[in-house]
Amino acid sequence: MESIFASFADALSLPVAWPTALLLSLAVVVMAELAYRLAFRGLSRLATLTKTTLDDVLLRRLRLPARVLVVLVGFHALLAMRQIHNAGVAQGLAITELLLVAYLIIETIETMVLHYWLGERHGVQVPNVVRHLILIITYTVAALSIVGGVTGINVAPLLATSTVVTVVVGLALQDTLGNLFAGLALSMDRPFKLGDWVYVDNVEGCVVYSGWRATHLQTLTRDIVIIPNSMLSKTRLQNFNAPTRICGRNQEVIVGLHAMPEEVEQACLMAITKVPAILRTPPHKVWFVQTTALFHRYVVRIYVDDFAIHDDAESDFMKALVHELAARQIRIGSVNATAGIDVDGRVVAVATTPAELRPQTMATDSPSTKAAIDPLNPGRA
Repeated sequence: MESIFASFADALSLPVAWPTALLLSLAVVVMAELAYRLAFRGLSRLATLTKTTLDDVLLRRLRLPARVLVVLVGFHALLAMRQIHNAGVAQGLAITELLLVAYLIIETIETMVLHYWLGERHGVQVPNVVRHLILIITYTVAALSIVGGVTGINVAPLLATSTVVTVVVGLALQDTLGNLFAGLALSMDRPFKLGDWVYVDNVEGCVVYSGWRATHLQTLTRDIVIIPNSMLSKTRLQNFNAPTRICGRNQEVIVGLHAMPEEVEQACLMAITKVPAILRTPPHKVWFVQTTALFHRYVVRIYVDDFAIHDDAESDFMKALVHELAARQIRIGSVNATAGIDVDGRVVAVATTPAELRPQTMATDSPSTKAAIDPLNPGRA
């Protein structure tokens, strides 16, 4: 800027008299003021077209520094007209002007990136301590660079010191910064959104809040589970609402040995039709997955359109299934049976899985043994 005014002064064969210099510097101020008004009027009109209020706040914050810059430009022009060469004044004026320009640029970038792009567009609220730390580092580097460029002073040692301080502060805030950057990554990848039901770290819950540090899940028991974003970005996550809200659930059904698979499948499908919360499409499935010496095991897949009601839908399905099986004289059993008959006719003690079957010798003609022959249907012993 100094060279621009000097070239202008040489073209006018300056220095000029004080009245002429004052008039010319006043003209410069008027032109700068006109440019200031036109620029801010246009920006204000653009701000009215947006939904956010951040641009209005930004314009209010920039008006005063911009107007001060206009006055300093006029004063700078006056010094150039009079060719007043004072190293201290010229350097101080240039440093002030450049600092004001740096302020306008940094504040604009802060509002656009931290407040608008991260805060409003991606829902990542940068904490004040981190935001202030970023601003302090940015303003420090800008100020030292401006002072060094204008005065010629070697500011490299100061920059090195500020770098060391930055590293120390970064190490102290590494957990906070880790959560911040993890939250930023999650906001860009968007594996879930508010209101989605997810399964993460052995927790099922609805996402009720997602911030810069942690994500809050509300479980079906209305408890709030807080998961740090750094942990969330490293673990397996299942979203029950993606790609659609339709969610499939598997329901296990245990029945006695006498039950024919066709009858069980028909009872399951009939029970599904009696539960309004269960969707009719996609088509439901019934699998015969296991048979043991004591029971048959089936798995029924049902679909609901809201994960929050899956417990109610499964309960209603089991209620309807009990009635359907009872109408067919089929009783529901349990995998926790304690005694039964193996395929060779020997009485066995049973834990919870077929691998735990242990043959034992028992009198098969006693009343207790007869009742234990089919623990799922003692009447058929």
